[in-house]
Amino acid sequence: MPAGARVESDRVAARTVYAFAAGTFYVSTDGGASFTAAATGLPAEGDVRFQAVPGIAGDVWLAGGKTGLAYGMWRSTDGGATFARLRGVDEADNVGFGKAAPGRAYPAVFSSAKVRGVRGVFRSDDAGRRWVRVNDDRHQWAWTGAAITGDPRVHGRVYVGTNGRGIIVGDLH
Repeated sequence: MPAGARVESDRVAARTVYAFAAGTFYVSTDGGASFTAAATGLPAEGDVRFQAVPGIAGDVWLAGGKTGLAYGMWRSTDGGATFARLRGVDEADNVGFGKAAPGRAYPAVFSSAKVRGVRGVFRSDDAGRRWVRVNDDRHQWAWTGAAITGDPRVHGRVYVGTNGRGIIVGDLH
């Protein structure tokens, strides 16, 4: 695994660790002692972040890239062996998860992204098939790509790390 790679653990499989660097996704099944290159063809430039889904082994989302090159959101349901790009997500800077919507089992997915040509903070309650913008044009908060996560206990609540403006907390209303 290259120096400077981002590293995250699977939220279910205790000995599975993931890493990403320069367009290649790496997987370790021995607690990080060794890594194997898995998926390639992902964004090779720009800032890329990824997260494993809480409660679902091998489900990993990756967001990022660079304008003019590969830039968007990808999902793997096979532990990083393959990734599929999400349609409609033009650009994405981060990804996070929160409590599932009532009547749903899959966690809410959050991202600071550009979806179908509109830039904002978005939530999906159906594993990325449809996205709802959760902010408006008056509430942009400078750059919101550093960190995002949903509340694990309150559906729709999102925490957004900003560039020098603190942490924004948003709720459904």
